[in-house]
Amino acid sequence: MALAATLPWMTFARAAEMVFDLPAQPLKLALDRYDAQTSMSVFYPSELADGRTSHAVVGAMTPRDALHRLLEGTGLAAHATAGDAFVLAPSGDTPVSPATQDASVARQDYDALVQSRVRQALCARPALALGSYRLAVTVQIGRAGRVQRARLLDTTGDNRRDAAILDTLQQIDMGRAPEKPDTPFVLLVRQCVAGQACVPACEAPRSLR
Repeated sequence: MALAATLPWMTFARAAEMVFDLPAQPLKLALDRYDAQTSMSVFYPSELADGRTSHAVVGAMTPRDALHRLLEGTGLAAHATAGDAFVLAPSGDTPVSPATQDASVARQDYDALVQSRVRQALCARPALALGSYRLAVTVQIGRAGRVQRARLLDTTGDNRRDAAILDTLQQIDMGRAPEKPDTPFVLLVRQCVAGQACVPACEAPRSLR
């Protein structure tokens, strides 16, 4: 699964160690308990957890380490997309070699393109103003460079808005195909919280370079 980096207006937090006491149990239940204890967000298609059992997590450790421990033996891996957000995907990635580094750079460039196109499309519709809700979505792009399928990993809290977001995303044309057409990209956008610094999502972001 290709993981697009988090969008530029998202903030990051460094978590301290916590004490965990999570026994081995059905993976979905374990993730629910993990989420309740840590306030971390773990996104995954529900069928991905079916039939899987978590590893026991006991002792003091960071939430990130606890999640990796919880997933041991499940065949899944957690990919961090923000300081407090992860996406689960099947494990088994091959080690990075010099020969794959150029491809990685190209993939990051395409990730940035996906972010930009998604941002432009949603910001063009005032009712979908980014920053007013949390969004977790997968986007599949075909060989023609157009979005073939968009899927919410979690509701934004409004069924009409969910439908409007999906309709908007499925009309996006990236202009060119990704290296691996049909491989889903995952994007997470954090909701702005009162009292926390948050760049208006549809305001032109400042250069990070």
